[in-house]
Formats: sequence, structure tokens, C-alpha cells
Amino acid sequence: MSTGIYTKTAGDIMTDALRLASISGIQLDPDVSDMEVARTKLNDLLAWLQTKQIHLWSETEAFLPLNPNQKAYSFPGAHCFTDYISTATTANYIATNSTFLVSSTTGMLVGDFIGIELDDGTRWWDEILTVNSSVSVSTVTGITGASSSGATVYTYTTAIDQPVRILDGRYADQEARDEIQTTQLARKEYYAQNSKSSVGALNSWYYDRQLSLGKLNVWPVARNCKEVFRFTFIKPQYIPEDQSETILIPPEWFLPLTHKLAAELGVVYAIDPNKQVILEQKAENFIEDALGTDNEFSSFSFYPGEY
Repeated sequence: MSTGIYTKTAGDIMTDALRLASISGIQLDPDVSDMEVARTKLNDLLAWLQTKQIHLWSETEAFLPLNPNQKAYSFPGAHCFTDYISTATTANYIATNSTFLVSSTTGMLVGDFIGIELDDGTRWWDEILTVNSSVSVSTVTGITGASSSGATVYTYTTAIDQPVRILDGRYADQEARDEIQTTQLARKEYYAQNSKSSVGALNSWYYDRQLSLGKLNVWPVARNCKEVFRFTFIKPQYIPEDQSETILIPPEWFLPLTHKLAAELGVVYAIDPNKQVILEQKAENFIEDALGTDNEFSSFSFYPGEY
């Protein structure tokens, strides 16, 4: 008996849905044109899942090193990531240096982004050219300013995509320092502030999600690049480009997605009305059941009352 993780490809879901709707025969491979219609509808449904506010399997934590005096950070575009390496330099450097001694290069990869703190309080970003040893790394180009021993260094492989929504955020004046909870502002509240360039400890923010770009507006702005902002965000739903790609949803969502897709295809192909009603009802039932698992347990306390 297998105890592995149960997965399905986009093609599996599409084939199952076409057969559920009686568009394809049980023992026949679906027609290529039918699979293309199913692919389009499947991608629409995967994007639609975000409207259901499904959180548990789409939430993750991001780490954003702040830049001095910067009011807004764009996603994609900003150096913001979920997995990263944190270390520090162990020697002094001048502009144009491209090989650096650090406390450790463990986990660093050729092609990763690397950000090194400069003496002027900014962070210089480049890519790793070579990992020379356990304590030495070289970059594609040279740094643009002086950097003293003990400067903070971050490396990461992939920046985050545009968040669907940012749920909460915490600020720290250095990576290893205690975090302070911050406040999410509405658009009107953020833009009503008189001075958006005020410098200090970040305590509030406003996330503006546009069609292709998300913009995180922070207030006050950072004093130097040591300051960091960690936030919980909802990742965009992954849309497969090929039938062989695995559908990135939990297994309990396979039945809801398959039946919802079958119902959508039923409308397109004008299948038997009675079967259409059955597919719609089963899809809604499965979706309701799946949503019931999307709850996070939280603690609560009882306090004695006064009589």
C-alpha cells in the first residue's frame, strides 16, 4: 500500500471532467479539441479559486529587506523572497571588489541574487558568479561603494510573485531583532497622510494590488538597509501551461475541481439538463466540504465572570 502524496496532472483532471460530463467516452481518449476547451476552462477555474479565499495552502511568509527612504516596493520587481540565506562579510571592501569573504556560503548557488550592505546604508544587489569555498563568493560585477566587515548579506534564488493579498506584517530594525506588529491601512488612510517620506520605524502599510503589479506602500520609510519587513501573503494560484504538469492544490480539492470543470464544460457543450443539474449540485457539495477543511485552529481562553 502506497503512503506517498496523491497527485494529479492537469490532463488527469481534464480527462475526468470530460468523461463525467459524457463529452468523452469512458474507454476513449478525449478529442484534442475537447482537451483544449477543457484546458481553457480549467485555467479559468484555478484562477477563480482565489475568490473562495482559500488560505491554508496558499499562505506563506515573505522577507523584505527595506531600503532607506523608499516609500513603495513593487511585486514582481523588489528583492523580496520566502527562502533565503543570511550571513555577514568578514573583511572590508572598496568599490569594484567582486570577491567577498563571508561567515558561510552554505546553501548559496551560482545564479542566486546576493545583496550586500554598504557603508552608506544602502544595499547593493547582484548575482553570484561562483561559490569559491565555504567562506568565499564572487559576484558578476563589483560593488558600487565601500562595505565594512560585518556587513549584512542576503542571498536568494527566486523573488516572490505578485501577492493576491497581504494579510499582516511585522517590522524589525535588524533581521535577528524582535518583531513589532504593524497596521494595515486602507487606501484613503494611507494617501491622507501628510508626509509619506517621514523616516522612522515602520508601523503601517497599504497594499495596492493592480492587474500585473502589486505595490506595497510603507510608512514611515526605513532609515537604513538593516531594517526588515516580514509579511504573510496569499500566493497567486499556479496555472499549468502543459497537460503533464501537476495540479498544485491539495488532494481534497480534486473532486470539487473535477466536478466544477465538468459542470462548466456541460454548459459549453449543452449536455443533458438533468445531468447538468447533478454535476452542479455535486460540485457545490464537494466545494463546501473542501472549504470546511480550510480552517486554522486557534487558542482561546475562559475567564471567570462576576456574579
